[in-house]
Amino acid sequence: MPHFKYQVQKRITRLVSKHYRGFGIDSPYIYHLVRNVIEAKMHYYSFKKLDRQCQNMLSVLQERVLDESLNGEQNLWFKSEYEHLKDCTKLNRFIFRLVNFVNPKTFAFIGDDSGLNLTYLAKVDTRRNLFCLGAHSYVYSFSQSILKEQGVSNLRFSELELSHNFAFDWVQISRSVRPEVLLEFEKNLDYYLSKEAYLIIENINKEEERSLFWNRLKKMDRFNVSLDLFDVGILFAREGLKKQDYNLSSSSYK
Repeated sequence: MPHFKYQVQKRITRLVSKHYRGFGIDSPYIYHLVRNVIEAKMHYYSFKKLDRQCQNMLSVLQERVLDESLNGEQNLWFKSEYEHLKDCTKLNRFIFRLVNFVNPKTFAFIGDDSGLNLTYLAKVDTRRNLFCLGAHSYVYSFSQSILKEQGVSNLRFSELELSHNFAFDWVQISRSVRPEVLLEFEKNLDYYLSKEAYLIIENINKEEERSLFWNRLKKMDRFNVSLDLFDVGILFAREGLKKQDYNLSSSSYK
């Protein structure tokens, strides 16, 4: 979807959102999550350091975009990541709060990230490994140096494959994922996700393929609840919740 059209649709969604501030949500658990996690204005000590990291990364990415040794695909990705980082603070802080609230025992990030989102996730609990699965090799090489500078040591990179001997309680799917990786995840979803799990999907309304992917998954019986925040969607597989779809907006998270 073109950027201008996407922003217009985003503004319209804010006006017509059915469940903003928890209105119409009859599940106490989901209502609590919306009001006290998604809409919370809590700030953590780590945020100031991560904000500085974001500014430093913007400078690094700006230089990388000018690197003439990059091929077309790589140059396009670094440009896209630079634009994304200029306006991702709210989203990253929201994800940080959500992971703190869920407190998953095993968690994974699928796709590409320059290092900032991964740092937010890894800093939640440095005693637990965060698995980054299915990243492009050039993105992996770039993010490794960033993560090393930030002292992140609990991150494990690998391909998305059935050789992993455990399922994840939390999975975040990046806005940038190779089609074959997304297909592999969907095909073997029950293998990669625990019985009770949280699945966070970025860009659910920006690209047609991602929107179709989101709609297919939220219809599955294994997921009880879906939260559509326009920029990102959350799927819940949790006992005790009845099947329900809720529409908020990106302005819900602070």
